[in-house]
Amino acid sequence: MVQLAAHPAVATPLRGAARGSQQKVYEGLRLPGPPVALQAGRWLTGWGCGDPAPQPGCARHGLFIAVDAETERLFLMLLEDGAPVYLAPARTAHWPAELAAPFAGFAPDLPHGPVFDQP
Repeated sequence: MVQLAAHPAVATPLRGAARGSQQKVYEGLRLPGPPVALQAGRWLTGWGCGDPAPQPGCARHGLFIAVDAETERLFLMLLEDGAPVYLAPARTAHWPAELAAPFAGFAPDLPHGPVFDQP
């Protein structure tokens, strides 16, 4: 995920979204997780998890990032002590339906997770 975050189209919005959580976000970018993947031909998604293995996904500590390759819109969430911290967009915003599957791999049982648009 570090390579994705370093891309000029992502770096500036990421800094703005991370606001007072920059250190936690940059640490999250280095957590182990699957490689960045392309979803629906336009969404670059990745996540890292600091939970001990072999639990699937994250329950306590991690970072999820998604970037729309067409519009450069950013979706970013931290998990801190099992609670979601919505950094981009705000908690009240809906997330695109294309992000539901990759997010389910990140935090399959997260209470109070994002609301996804209907496909």
